[in-house]
Amino acid sequence: MENHKILIAIPIILALLSLVLIGFNGLEQGVDLKGGSQAELQLLGSVSPSELEDTLDAKLNTNNIKVTNNGNNKVTVELENNINSSTFTSAINGKAKVISYNEIGPVLSEEAMGQIYIAMIFAFLFMAITVFVVFREPIPSVAIILAALCDILIALGGMSIFKIPLSIASVGALLMLIGYSVDTDILLTTRLLKRREGTVEERAKNAMYTGLTMSFAAIAAMGILFAVTKIIMPEATTLSNISAVLVIGLIGDILSTWLMNLGILKTYIDWKQSKKQEKYDVGSSSSRNKSSKSKEESSDKESKLSLKDKLKRKTEVEDDEVMSKIQEELEKIDNMEEVEENIPKSKKSSNKKSNKKQKTKGNKRKAKKKKGKGGK
Repeated sequence: MENHKILIAIPIILALLSLVLIGFNGLEQGVDLKGGSQAELQLLGSVSPSELEDTLDAKLNTNNIKVTNNGNNKVTVELENNINSSTFTSAINGKAKVISYNEIGPVLSEEAMGQIYIAMIFAFLFMAITVFVVFREPIPSVAIILAALCDILIALGGMSIFKIPLSIASVGALLMLIGYSVDTDILLTTRLLKRREGTVEERAKNAMYTGLTMSFAAIAAMGILFAVTKIIMPEATTLSNISAVLVIGLIGDILSTWLMNLGILKTYIDWKQSKKQEKYDVGSSSSRNKSSKSKEESSDKESKLSLKDKLKRKTEVEDDEVMSKIQEELEKIDNMEEVEENIPKSKKSSNKKSNKKQKTKGNKRKAKKKKGKGGK
């Protein structure tokens, strides 16, 4: 997850290489798209498909004769040019029996190609509309569409390498591949943007477990179908082409979804979080500035007070202190008077008698002292 920005480039480079490969190597088109003749034959005797191909090449003035072995001494012959069925029958010269023979003209082939273009355009258009309606965010929606486009380009590049013809059947496989791609991409985008439990890395790992399980299951199923059609039923070329295209496209989908789309979404989520953090920092700094401004204003107001106001305030404070001290002294005097009033009379008389006794004793002592001095 730390190098998610670097991983985004891998599927894009593969898609660009596929475009270059298609430009130089080209795509082989089936008879149903480019026009020509197609025949299904039953071989007679010990004739091999290669011998039949050499015979047709020598007797027919045409290019790109393709003979496909379907098993059980049955073959499919594809001719680039339209040839009359009688001419073709005479050319095989009793080496094979014609089971079916079809001629596809240029008008039908052009119409078929136009329908394929329309189907692909509408598939991408409605896919884009659906994604925008569901997520309502431009960057995740564009990432999903870009991932589907990379899957298609990688699948076309694989078809160019392995000489899988572009036919109506293989185009159907490409449309199915768009559905597979959008399924895994929407799974990833929903887990990362719509859900809130756990961290982004944890949600991405959970989505990856589910998505990779789906992709590997589909690859295994299509791989088994391809092996069965090639080994047991070689005549089922349509099924083998469909399964081969889907296997190549699903491998590309793993790269485009879990490298490119995940990297784009992770970058987008980090960008949104940084924007939120910036807004929070701006708000907190503005509140701090307001509080500091209010403090400065209050200090300015205090500094603007005149000396007279300060002296008035000081004298008022001192007067209040003096008055409070006077009130405290008065309260103490009042309390002393209340205490004296509450003392009983007996105690007061006893106090007076004790005071008189102390005075008489003191007078006697003074008289004795005087007598002693006179005797001396």
